[in-house]
Amino acid sequence: MANILQVTSPSVNTNRNIIDTQGVKNETGPQIQNPVDPTRVVRADGQTGGRTGTATGEGTYSIIDYESNYGAFVQKLEDALGLPGLLKQVFSQDLAALLFSGEEEVGELAKELLASVRAESPEELLQLLKEQQAAQAKFSGPLFDGIRNLLSSNAPDALKQSALAFLKGYNDFSAGEHQLKQMHTLADDMSKLMFSAFREDFNQLADLMDWDAANGDTGANAEVINARLIPFLSNYISRTHDYGPIRNATMLFIFHAVKYENGGLDRLMQLFDRMAGSREFQQIYKGDAREDLDSTIQSLAHQNQGKSFADMFSSLLLKGANGQAGLENIQHFYDVFNGMLVNESVYLPLMHILMPFRYQDKEVMSEMWVDPDAKKGSEDEPRKIKMLLKFEVQSLGRFDLLMSLQNRQVDMQLYVPERLTGQKEDIQSSVTAILKKNGLGLNKLLVRKKEMDITVKEAFPELRQKERGINVRI
Repeated sequence: MANILQVTSPSVNTNRNIIDTQGVKNETGPQIQNPVDPTRVVRADGQTGGRTGTATGEGTYSIIDYESNYGAFVQKLEDALGLPGLLKQVFSQDLAALLFSGEEEVGELAKELLASVRAESPEELLQLLKEQQAAQAKFSGPLFDGIRNLLSSNAPDALKQSALAFLKGYNDFSAGEHQLKQMHTLADDMSKLMFSAFREDFNQLADLMDWDAANGDTGANAEVINARLIPFLSNYISRTHDYGPIRNATMLFIFHAVKYENGGLDRLMQLFDRMAGSREFQQIYKGDAREDLDSTIQSLAHQNQGKSFADMFSSLLLKGANGQAGLENIQHFYDVFNGMLVNESVYLPLMHILMPFRYQDKEVMSEMWVDPDAKKGSEDEPRKIKMLLKFEVQSLGRFDLLMSLQNRQVDMQLYVPERLTGQKEDIQSSVTAILKKNGLGLNKLLVRKKEMDITVKEAFPELRQKERGINVRI
């Protein structure tokens, strides 16, 4: 019979097509992970032990080592550590001038962004860092610190549930303007996709929306959405049988509309009163919760006025990803986007804050990873905060700072460039003075030469403990 499975002529060796499924390993190209061997029972993935070097799932007990969603996400955290280097090309004055030299509009936006991160005095620098932190960390401030302490205490379950309901309501409230922008974009897209006979009527309904409404002011828009827009879209789909992009956009529109309606100020205050009216809450919470809430809402309104750092930064990234900074730089902006999207993942158990700034003619690219509720030895121990700070100072080099704070006492490891290793005593005395000035004590301070980057998994080994359980991906 002709050997129809071979491209070349068959050779004299008639056994050359016999493959040893147990002996062939590490061949280039796709690798079969589960060869069938009727003589013995093997693992479904073709491995013989527990955890392997490339697996991200839980394989310690020789169970199936499929990659989990959370494990894959933890693996991606390592890629996010390259963000300061990527941002250097955007925030470095010399590199940015070269990068955006061909586009006037993008170049002006880059200049405006660079001016917004410049500080000349320690007071200006502190205010700048506070503004960047507030823009990137939504649940920050005295109110959320108190709620965080409540959730970590032995408070009744009913009180904890009411606190979580308030946090969810505040999340929808603070994202009101964002939800409006998303719905506005979807409405414009659907208008272009509709048949011309329906387009004018839909645009008239969309014009009834106040697309510039402030956070919490949802009543009028919610009425238009529920009574006019959604019924019109439902009727359009049923009459035209358009089950393609229009229906998909409608489902996204409804998703944002539900979150937008849940973010009303009246509903937020009802959730707050339900939580703060509890006697147990008044015993646990230190301070005036209502005053802290009013301060938080005012601070959020102030951030949304004018152009914020986050708005300018996202606009610049979007323009760069669209090729307005040159086609050769598109991948660079996509890499920054991917790194920033890590912060939006539901799996992120840490606070991640980027803090680029220019101080006294030196550019500093920094990022901070914070676990505000690090593991404690027992429930009676005070709250522990753990932080990994990575920063690069122009003309000096890269630094890594690993710190834990508990009961206003600090343990710190500082890794410095080689050129600064001879100044350990000066660094120690300066850091000690800074901590003392801010009312913190120092238990231990180690200053060492930076030889390699500290990864997130090394700084926070407890991240792996969250993998326990069934959480696989296909």
